[in-house]
Amino acid sequence: MKKMIITAVLTAALAAGTLFGSSVPAEAAGTDYYDETVTLSLLVDQDWLNTYEPALQALSDAALEKFNIEIELENKTNGSDGDNIVKTRLAAGEMTDLLIFNSGAQFTALNPNEYFVDMTDSSFMENVDENFKEAVSVDGRVYGIPVTSSNVGGIVYNREIYEELGLEIPRTWDAFMSNVEACEAAGYVGVLGSCSDAWSSQYTLLADYYNVQAENPRFASDFEAGKAKFANTPAALRSWEKLSDLGGHLNDDYMATTVTDGFDKMMEENAPAHFPMTSQFFSYIEMMYSREDADKFGIFPIPGDQEEVNGFTVWMPNGLYVNKESENAEAAMKFVEFYASEEGMDIFKENAKADGPYLIKGVDLPEDSYQGVLELQAYFDEGRTSLALEFQTALKGASCDQICVECISGSMSAEEAASVYDDDCKKMAQQLGLEGWE
Repeated sequence: MKKMIITAVLTAALAAGTLFGSSVPAEAAGTDYYDETVTLSLLVDQDWLNTYEPALQALSDAALEKFNIEIELENKTNGSDGDNIVKTRLAAGEMTDLLIFNSGAQFTALNPNEYFVDMTDSSFMENVDENFKEAVSVDGRVYGIPVTSSNVGGIVYNREIYEELGLEIPRTWDAFMSNVEACEAAGYVGVLGSCSDAWSSQYTLLADYYNVQAENPRFASDFEAGKAKFANTPAALRSWEKLSDLGGHLNDDYMATTVTDGFDKMMEENAPAHFPMTSQFFSYIEMMYSREDADKFGIFPIPGDQEEVNGFTVWMPNGLYVNKESENAEAAMKFVEFYASEEGMDIFKENAKADGPYLIKGVDLPEDSYQGVLELQAYFDEGRTSLALEFQTALKGASCDQICVECISGSMSAEEAASVYDDDCKKMAQQLGLEGWE
């Protein structure tokens, strides 16, 4: 465990001495400064800290000078083991004052109304993006704020190859496949596959959800209710067909290639022209190579079949939540308010690169953001985005990644893969007790 000193914006009510026995000295009136340190504990995933600790530290340093709230930072393990730690501590009444954790299905599965402070009516929530609110809501009540920028799923492309071959950004799947073939004719690998990390094989399927929702706005709710399936919904089946289409255009060693290997391959002389991935790609390339190299790439949405329907599927960042049972819940809420303010986010973005537009109104992307990320803003401004399916329903088959690999490899047809995935989702639906999946 290590400690960080972090402070929060305090309201006039707190200045009057209403915070759990603390009072503000007369000389500090109007400055919202605690006369006695309030210590708040914060549980956070080590993976998150690996990227964002400098930004969190900068927030603490800036706030220490203005306020007097101390944060005791606790690191938890990553992945499912870390998720189990959160569930165990909540059930045992041993959760920290603050928690940084997933948004979407993994968060809603924690039973937020029992364990976390309802932020719905807090004034600062007016500035939080509606898509993010949806990702941290249960029964219309909102429980968290975004702690980083958004990121999108799509197809990363090599700008230099596109310029060399005179290719345009495709707005239909047929146009994309034509681009792939043009790249192959010029000696490039059409599409990078990294199926050694099976989870990465899902991006074409998952990032196509914008197109599914555009054609079937109720798909998420109908899918959860068992009324719609991938195999019997043409737009959803189309996602599996697109995945299948890529199989003949991948690098020869795609089954042995990891995502990290893939980043290296994208930098080779005869680099693959495309890589289904999220916009986090840019920050990884900068980390492994250079900022200049990161700007050699762009990202476009998974194309649909109509030019006029074109937009990104968006993944929401982790949220910051307040333990309802915390003795310092009011102070914790004030830290949340500070984090979600323009001042707090300005500090954050000065110390961490954005993977997509920010989700706090009034917080713009810095001019020095990755070129590929700056190009995303127009899609958000024009409303050409949708939440990934996993942020709209807790229902996701446990074997999705492996089924995607089978589809890409040709071991299953798109129709077979969709049907098998529906069966996989049925098992999950029954575990969740969802009606309509008997």
